[in-house]
Amino acid sequence: MKKTTLLVIMFAVIQLSMVAQKLYFKGQIGYDFGFLKSQMDLNSYNIVDYYDSTTSSGSYQSCKNSYATGISFNAGLGIMLNKYLGVELTGYYTGCREQKFGTEISVQDVDGYHFNTNGDLTEKGSSYGLKPSLTFTLPGKELRPYTRIGTVLSFIKMNETMKMNGYTNNPNYIPYDGIDYTLQYKMRLSVGVNAALGMEYMIMDRMWLFAEVEGNIVNYIPVSATFTNYVVSRQDVTDKLTVHEREINFVKSYSDADNKSANEPTKMLPVHYSFSSIGINFGLKYTLFD
Repeated sequence: MKKTTLLVIMFAVIQLSMVAQKLYFKGQIGYDFGFLKSQMDLNSYNIVDYYDSTTSSGSYQSCKNSYATGISFNAGLGIMLNKYLGVELTGYYTGCREQKFGTEISVQDVDGYHFNTNGDLTEKGSSYGLKPSLTFTLPGKELRPYTRIGTVLSFIKMNETMKMNGYTNNPNYIPYDGIDYTLQYKMRLSVGVNAALGMEYMIMDRMWLFAEVEGNIVNYIPVSATFTNYVVSRQDVTDKLTVHEREINFVKSYSDADNKSANEPTKMLPVHYSFSSIGINFGLKYTLFD
């Protein structure tokens, strides 16, 4: 019995040693540029009221952007299935850059008084998760090209802040009126596709320096959102909001009758945000098998 146990232990140690010799570790830093961008429409208006008529002119702008733009960090490990084919599991974090938009409304009434409103909308996402993938490395002693393809498992959430300020020179109205809010979209898991093409160069025994171009295709569709802060004319009214005013559920369809209860979240159609990107990465790879 003791001999059998000893043989099992020795076999396990040998197998672990063989596996360890095929392992490698890697870490990288890079910068992602957004592509496959989602669209946002912005409108600005100029309205003039006369005694017998109203004239209105507007400007319309369509902005496309991806929320994955920013510095990215990756770290993970892999194992070679044979001399050229490997499997990787990498964790990543992308520090998504803020996206800012502006709009304004200008109104002149019949007495010549002005009502001017300008708003700044800021949207910022955060993205982190895992990238399981397959890698194929071409042969080479010091310089080796490689390619990688796999999936992206992204945990994504969004914050939206609005600062809208309104002013008037009409003495019959309060000179300032404004809205300041923060809308927090709920985090959810989004699944996408990841691919890379790169080159690695041996700088010392078992240590490789690599550079690559990487692409990620990921979309985020929130299921709900909550106003965590809501200020009207410099007065915080967050605690006074009803459930209907404070919470939003994104659904595929709804009717006017679905949005009449103050005790139920507001129903809206879903919003699509692109977290797709093309990035340039540099990093180090340490192998246990060369």
